[in-house]
Parts: sequence; C-alpha cells; structure tokens
Amino acid sequence: LEKSPSLMRRGDAGLPPGSRLSPEAIRIVDSTLWKVVPRMKWAQWRTQGTDQNAVRLHVRLRLADLQVEGADLTEARVCERAPWLANARAGEFYIGDRYYGGDYGVLERLEQKGCGFLVRLRHTAVLEVRETRETDPEASARGVEYDVTARLGHGKAGYHGPWRVVRFQKPGMDEPVILVASGECGDLSATEIMELYRRRWQVEMFFRWLKCLVPCRHWFAESQNGVRVQIYLCLIQALLLAEMTGARPSRRMMELLRWHQLGWATDAELVAGLARFSRERDAVKARLAAKKAAAPKKV
Repeated sequence: LEKSPSLMRRGDAGLPPGSRLSPEAIRIVDSTLWKVVPRMKWAQWRTQGTDQNAVRLHVRLRLADLQVEGADLTEARVCERAPWLANARAGEFYIGDRYYGGDYGVLERLEQKGCGFLVRLRHTAVLEVRETRETDPEASARGVEYDVTARLGHGKAGYHGPWRVVRFQKPGMDEPVILVASGECGDLSATEIMELYRRRWQVEMFFRWLKCLVPCRHWFAESQNGVRVQIYLCLIQALLLAEMTGARPSRRMMELLRWHQLGWATDAELVAGLARFSRERDAVKARLAAKKAAAPKKV
C-alpha cells in the first residue's frame, strides 16, 4: 500500500534537521497476547496453577505513518527477540522496550546486519564507561542523570558495544530508565533520545485500538493457520480502512461498515457517516492545534 500523506504527518518523530535518522526508517517493535481456549493445545504458554494457552502477535510499526510494516503470529512462548532479529532489515532503526535490550548479543547481530536500535536496559545492566558526555541544563532539568559511551556486560560473559547509554528519572517514576542506542543516535542530544523513545508508546495505543476492534472472544478457526489468517485479515482491513479514510477506523466507524455489509445502512448513509467522522476528526485536530498554539512557550 502507498503511504497516505495525512498519516505521514501524524507520525512525525520531531527529529532535528540534518539528523541521520529518518521517520521513514524507524520501526517500533513490540508484541501482544490473545488468550485462547484450553483445547488449542498447540498454543500452550505456561502453567500457573493451571495450563494457560495464548498466541502472540509480533508487530513492527512504522513511525512515519503509524501503520504496520510487518507482523508475525506465534505461540505466546516464542521469544520476542527471535522474530525481531529474523525480520530485521538493513537500514532500519528499531525502538523497543527492556525485553528487547535483554540480550546484548542480539544487539550486536543487528548492527552486523546494518540496523540501528534504541532499546531500554534492565536496571541491573553492568556498564564499562568509555566516555562521559556533557549534560546540558535542559537535560538535567528533565531528569537526565548521565549520558555516556559504554560497553555492556562483564568479563565472564564477554563485553558488547560500545554504545551510547542514557539514564534518566523523572518525578513520579518508580525507577530510572536506562536506554542504549546505536551509532545512528550520535547526533541526538540526551533529551532528543528521551523524546524518541517516548514514541514507543504509539505501539501500545495501536494494540489497544486493535483489541477494541478485534476482541477475539470467539475464533472462527482454532488451528494455528486459522488463527493466523483471522489476525492477518484484521490487520489488512485496518490498513485498507486507514488508507481510505485517512485515519484509523473508530469503533463507531466499524459499526457503520458492518451495518452497510448487512444491508442495514445504504450507500448514501455510509458516505454521510464517513464524512461526519472526517469532520469530527478535523475538529479535534483543530482544537489540539489551537491548544498547543495557546500554550506558553518553554524558556
């Protein structure tokens, strides 16, 4: 599918001019679970008092337009890093949570494939600092504790890197956040790295939206291929509707489309409804833009 210009603007990463990173190359990686019925034994996940079965959807979300670049459906027990490494492509840059930063060897193999990354580290990460970067007042005010170039790991397991590591903690946070970034982030400030990682939450919003539209309370097919087809069809439908309407379809829009398919809504009612949704969306954007313009400028 060709990219919609209206969606491209929504995914602007706010990168500084001349940055080595481009929103078109940035992918947010994450996964989500759907629990399935006990008779779907192929999806056995774990045992916590009773056997639990689930499937896991691994997603790569383009930051430029917030649409799915790729998806893999597996049993829930499959490690999230395995599909990530298998599907990584040279020239792409990935943002992930702390689970993706749990294996430094995977990060090295990504670099060898020509990929960049910005992922969170566990608070127990061991660093061997090579260089300390100066922290500007803005970064310190926003909670940046240090910005260094360091190797990760220890002598027994071997060292990995060196990579850039930024640690920050904002008021109200239970624990500090430690980020590790590849060389593509070399021209970004610590504050810009923080803001770039904050875009990772776009994938959480995508999963929330997807599960509202696709609750999967009932599977039409219970085989592995059957479940995969159902989820992939939902993703394809979402992409097509986003291209047609210029935005992700809401629950009310999906209801209108179903009524039209059932013959309960005419073509004219469908067109009028889509136009109304478009006007409402534009009105919300206008209010947000006005609110942003009226907000006091930061000094």
